[in-house]
Amino acid sequence: MALVARRTFPTADALIVVSTDGYFDVFPPGSRSANDKPNYRGVLAELGPSVRGQDDRLSVRPASPALEAAVSAWSRDHGAAAVRGEFGWGRNASKG
Repeated sequence: MALVARRTFPTADALIVVSTDGYFDVFPPGSRSANDKPNYRGVLAELGPSVRGQDDRLSVRPASPALEAAVSAWSRDHGAAAVRGEFGWGRNASKG
């Protein structure tokens, strides 16, 4: 069983938590508790081909500048809309 790592990216529009397992969660900006459900769950392909491997998992290290740049760009373009729920729940069919 492979270990899954997560990295949190606080941006102006959203708090984004990227998982090496192939997805990322979007929360409102600021702090969150461990039990909070994400407003949106996306797949790494949404962040761009530079960070997604052929197996749909993270292809760069969690501390990579490429990942930080991809998350920053996605958040700038889509973060506020994802927090507002404009994208639905993403890869999760329901918010449960």
